[in-house]
Amino acid sequence: MTASLHRLGAGAEAGLYYTNDSEREARPDRRDEYYLADGGGVWWSSGESVVRHGAAIDASSFRDLCAGFHPGTGKPLVRGAGPGHWAGQDCTLTPGKSVSVLWMAGTPEQRAAIEAAHRAAVERALAFVAAEGLVTVRTGAGGVERHRPSDIIVGRFDHYTTREGDPNIHTHCVFINAAGAPPKSGSGRYKSQTHLTIEVEQLYAYQICVGAAYRAALAEDLHRRFGLRYREAGRGQWEIAGPPEAVLAAFSKRSEQILNYAGAGATSAQREIAALATRRGKHELPTGAELEARWREELAVCALDPWDAARHPERDPAIAMAAARETERDPPFDQPEIPGDSPVTRAASALFRHESVVTRKDLLQRALELAGVQGLGVDAVEAELARLERDGTLLPLSAAERVPGAHACWTSPGIAACEAAMLRAADRPLERIWITPEAVEAALARAGHLSPEQGAAVRHAAGPDGVSLLQAGAGTGKTTTAAALVAAAHDSGLRVVGLAPSWVAADELARSTGILAQAIARWRHDRTRATDPDPAPHPDPSPAFGADTLVLVDEAGMVSTRDLEAVLSAAQAAGAKVVLIGDRRQLASVGGASALRAVAEVVGRSAVLEHVRRQTVDWQRAASVVMARGDAEAGLRAYAANDRVELISGAEAAHARVIALWSEQRVVHKGDALIVTRRNADAAALNARARAVLRAEGQLGPDVVALPSRNRADEVVPLALAIGDVLRFGESLPHLGLRNGNRARVEAITTDPDAGPRLRLRLEDGRALDTAWEQLTREPRFGRRSSQPKIVHAYAGTTYAAQGRTCCAAVVYLGASTDAREVYVGLTRHRHDARVVVERDRLDALCRQRQADARVPATDTLVLERLFREARTYREKANVVDYTADRVAFVRDGLLGLTERVSPGVDVRRAIRAARALREAVAWLGVDCLIVPAWRLVDACGRRLSRASAPVTRALVMRFARHLGRPSSVPPRDRDVGIER
Repeated sequence: MTASLHRLGAGAEAGLYYTNDSEREARPDRRDEYYLADGGGVWWSSGESVVRHGAAIDASSFRDLCAGFHPGTGKPLVRGAGPGHWAGQDCTLTPGKSVSVLWMAGTPEQRAAIEAAHRAAVERALAFVAAEGLVTVRTGAGGVERHRPSDIIVGRFDHYTTREGDPNIHTHCVFINAAGAPPKSGSGRYKSQTHLTIEVEQLYAYQICVGAAYRAALAEDLHRRFGLRYREAGRGQWEIAGPPEAVLAAFSKRSEQILNYAGAGATSAQREIAALATRRGKHELPTGAELEARWREELAVCALDPWDAARHPERDPAIAMAAARETERDPPFDQPEIPGDSPVTRAASALFRHESVVTRKDLLQRALELAGVQGLGVDAVEAELARLERDGTLLPLSAAERVPGAHACWTSPGIAACEAAMLRAADRPLERIWITPEAVEAALARAGHLSPEQGAAVRHAAGPDGVSLLQAGAGTGKTTTAAALVAAAHDSGLRVVGLAPSWVAADELARSTGILAQAIARWRHDRTRATDPDPAPHPDPSPAFGADTLVLVDEAGMVSTRDLEAVLSAAQAAGAKVVLIGDRRQLASVGGASALRAVAEVVGRSAVLEHVRRQTVDWQRAASVVMARGDAEAGLRAYAANDRVELISGAEAAHARVIALWSEQRVVHKGDALIVTRRNADAAALNARARAVLRAEGQLGPDVVALPSRNRADEVVPLALAIGDVLRFGESLPHLGLRNGNRARVEAITTDPDAGPRLRLRLEDGRALDTAWEQLTREPRFGRRSSQPKIVHAYAGTTYAAQGRTCCAAVVYLGASTDAREVYVGLTRHRHDARVVVERDRLDALCRQRQADARVPATDTLVLERLFREARTYREKANVVDYTADRVAFVRDGLLGLTERVSPGVDVRRAIRAARALREAVAWLGVDCLIVPAWRLVDACGRRLSRASAPVTRALVMRFARHLGRPSSVPPRDRDVGIER
């Protein structure tokens, strides 16, 4: 139930697939008549420049347009018309299986109504594509200018069955590769063109969103006609409430066939290849009355009337289960950003939990998905979005490129105010001396193992700024550097408090520095309780900040804006000093935005640790360095060049190879080997295999019991336990002194018919714990019933679980799409060696999609290049300040204004060079007595420099130097090793 995209072939032959190929799907009661009518398609046209909207398609006209010729005159309609002309793009819109099952089981009147609702939903989806500017045309030199076409031509073909004869309503929408040229589209070779070829990159980017628009329109129409209700079906889709899954599965033979071929968890590309490999001709299946009779027989076996079930949705067990899960879920610490239960408010609040800036695509997609479940359509979503903009609930940040009057992204007033407050609290240059220079030098003298780079970092972090930054790449010795800073702070009479985004990172910070450290969430919770007029007693309250406090925030790159604002504001109010330690290149914050980057731009300079100490092999250290600098692709290529990357076909074979390499590394490195993957499902499968290996080696006993627990996806599953098992806790248990991420080994398991199972555990820190299984869960709050323990096996884990850990060897499994951050984290956990196992079939399917013949397997070289392409994907979450026209005003007053559009003629490259020159001047002039963030100068002078020449830029720098009383003839020079200005 989605919008699937398929690129057509070239020339008129591509049109045969839709008009007179005997293997195409047809309506069962008039299949012969269907093919005689050239496919039964109709035209959809936004401008009617060539075809009439709603007119029937004839085979010759369709084939002419596929070849780029005008069907009326036979003359070329676009440049390059002929056999080699790309015909167009197929976007197939399909509802959930429950809609097709109701259609199959309905009366002629019910069938006609469902078909009408489906056709109207397709019309609405195509109008959505046109309104959002998802199909464009190019003009200008080199085709660099993109425009909305004046006419989009689409051939619509309605089909009703699968290739296995199951009911399956769907429509092929063929976007013809010829669209009306916009008025005044350009000059030169484009001046006389009435039609241009299309670009569909945005259609691919909005693929899921288009499907959501179709489903929302269909849900609204079916609800109006039949009063149907809906239930969520996963991945933002819905099914009609009532008909059970068993009935839907009985009429999903084609889906089951593709699933069996591609395997569970297959990507869309793999499913497409599987569909091609398992396709058979329609002539092999019954038609007409014979097919209708088969459907009735299959429905009789189910012993259920789908229409009766749809009229009684309250009987659907899926709805009751979803309601139960909702009641058991604890409310989040931060309330929804936008209160309300309407689609856009719910979608925006859900997105704002992970982003400070939500894009048009993401907001529309999520809102349309929620609208479909509620039986609302596209118009309701668009109207609500407009209302939220008008009343200021959503603040627009920039205009959409090809959607007149629309906006490309939004934030909320609360998030904007929070970010501005965070930046104000971070702007504390040259405030006072907390750590004396004598204490710093004494601490460095005692820490003779520190390098000059680390020593410079300690001196910088101990400086007079209220907020200092220490940017440290993976394996560069940040913990030893932090320990020296803590020693200097103690010598200066300061109390040091450690904070981190997770308990695992907090425990590591406490262990390496000897200070009290805790998770920021716990600190915020205790801080909120402290403001309660009648707080309940707490055995271990968080320490309050004071003027004699140094606050160390570790893994600061993973701290959300709200959390960092709370820390920085509290420190500023108390007069405490803050040192942020982190790496923006590693995993980003779950809570949203790039808070560390925003603060770094305000603070203006930071200490940087680049020399990698963790890896013992030279080329691996070099790979870690280039990955820390932002080139994860180069690092991965280094591992491939040194035979550390293996391509294995099939998930089962890939999992087996991961375990084999893990076993080899455990032998070499005395058991200190780590398995890192991306998906929780892969981690669970690898954990099961790892347990089997350990059992065969005699290190793990037989399974004693299987107890209900919640896995990483919060699903209740049986957890097999044996003596020697290593477990990981997925939530903090204060009554037992356990924290989220703690690991423990099972030493004993006892079962009592009356008291239930009981475990004796040995924690990583050496503590012993003897407790009943039912005690390994959080105490229920808000009147909720107790849930199952959240515990998993700990032999394999995701990159989020692995960040901050160090081991002798690591095996990285890439079974799903990856990115630069995950590659960087996965390949920097080890000291001696790392191996990468790649599931080949997923990448092979992606390569085949771009080949002329998708049935030919891709070469290993192409597969690796596809992997390297993923490794260069780096996305840094947007901050609100990135979109402000006046950053100074935003930080000072929280004022938010749209940035000015770049007008033609503005020399953007020269403006960037001018900004860099100013930044270097500021870095040289302000190292020891003045700090002026470069963006402030750019905001103040950037408009003047937009077309400034190099002499003008130098003159401005010299004038700035004279104002500061500094000589302007001395060139910039590096004064502090390891300091990034």
